[in-house]
Amino acid sequence: MVASSLTHEDAVKPIMDLVARHDIKYIRLIVIDPNGSPKAMLIPEYQLTDALVNGVAFDGSSILGFAEVNQSDLNLHPDPTTFMVPMWETPGIAVMFCYVSNPDGSYFHGDPRGHLKRTMDELEKEGYGFNTGPELEYFYVTGDNGNIVPFGEGGYFDLPPLDPTEDVKLETLICLEAAGFQLDRVHHEAAQGQQEINFRYSDALKTADNVILYKLAVKTIAQKHDTRATFMPKPFWGINGSGCHMHQSIVELDTGHNIFADEDKEFGLSDIARNYVGGILKHAQAMSMVVAPLVNSYKRLIPHYEAPVYVSWGFANRTALVRIPLAPGEKNKVTRIEYRHPDPSSNPYLVATVLINSGMEGIKKKMEPPEPLSENIYELTKKQMKEKGVEILPEHLGEAVEHFESDKSMKTALGDYLHKNMTELKRAEYEDYMSHTGVEWAASRPKITSWEYERYLTRC
Repeated sequence: MVASSLTHEDAVKPIMDLVARHDIKYIRLIVIDPNGSPKAMLIPEYQLTDALVNGVAFDGSSILGFAEVNQSDLNLHPDPTTFMVPMWETPGIAVMFCYVSNPDGSYFHGDPRGHLKRTMDELEKEGYGFNTGPELEYFYVTGDNGNIVPFGEGGYFDLPPLDPTEDVKLETLICLEAAGFQLDRVHHEAAQGQQEINFRYSDALKTADNVILYKLAVKTIAQKHDTRATFMPKPFWGINGSGCHMHQSIVELDTGHNIFADEDKEFGLSDIARNYVGGILKHAQAMSMVVAPLVNSYKRLIPHYEAPVYVSWGFANRTALVRIPLAPGEKNKVTRIEYRHPDPSSNPYLVATVLINSGMEGIKKKMEPPEPLSENIYELTKKQMKEKGVEILPEHLGEAVEHFESDKSMKTALGDYLHKNMTELKRAEYEDYMSHTGVEWAASRPKITSWEYERYLTRC
């Protein structure tokens, strides 16, 4: 199947009926670049039928990491299932996510969203569905004499007046629910100015789309309230950074059975789930470049701030890389794996892709993880970690690139095109940072540089 055949003719009329019903004048067509940033164009409503049937041409070379200037012609194909009229948008504008094709209609292999769709399609052929649920943390920030500072003085679970963001958060919640989000819990996080709005899990593609919409809503509404929201992993040294813990489960499509659940096993975790953990741990160092993709990401991944540092797993252990939550409720519904490595700057489509590929490799090869750890892993000595087989995550982005490039499973998961482009992009990013600072990584790590603020604060 080629990309240009993704929109069946039967899908056109229902979309155009929605356009008329909501008095839509323009449609914002969103495409995702390799870094996970949404890019978009507006088309008038009278061009939408043609866009749905034939696609829309654009210059792929103008999007970083997409295409070379001598082979720059690409086409957008709006996904009819994603039509939405968000409250945070200008009235009269709807949004749609897109897939990307080459001029001949074949899939463009640099499209992260399209790549996850094909990965999910292959998994579905095996009879499985992959569900994910992210915990996205972020900061509200403001300027103080030219410096960036957290907005508010609150900490974990604090409420007004310590948390002055009630109005901006309430408007955000209303807009998200109107867009179809099922919200789970909302609270002030541990650091000053840090927030968390959780939404319900869904299949991995829908969740990745929701991550993009969530970030757009949070940042757009913050701007209306004269503050800024940033998903930069570590905007301030000395306090917690922002994570995007990824909860995961796999279900049998014909029965709805969660294959990670087994009532007869310890804590209800199946042997299949343990094998999945084995695959995740095996490739954790290589996945680091995808799930923690920025120079700044590695200033979050330090001990004692509830961020993972060591390749490990455990039940209800927040110092471990993989945590098995011991949640109340029916085991088939609540049993899941929480991967604590990702941060909110990561590309949610690529994160889901490398996770399911690594985990399924573990299942198919029956990879056994080491024994789960119950102790505070930050307090283990090097000798104890060696005895327990605990490895360390990459210390910086440059090291993560090396692990990613040398891991054949990453190339299998992402394909040659994305694997090569991501390697080149991230190596160049790390080298640019090192050139800017002019010092060794260890010397620049304990501070947030102007280079990072300029590059990440508003982009993330």
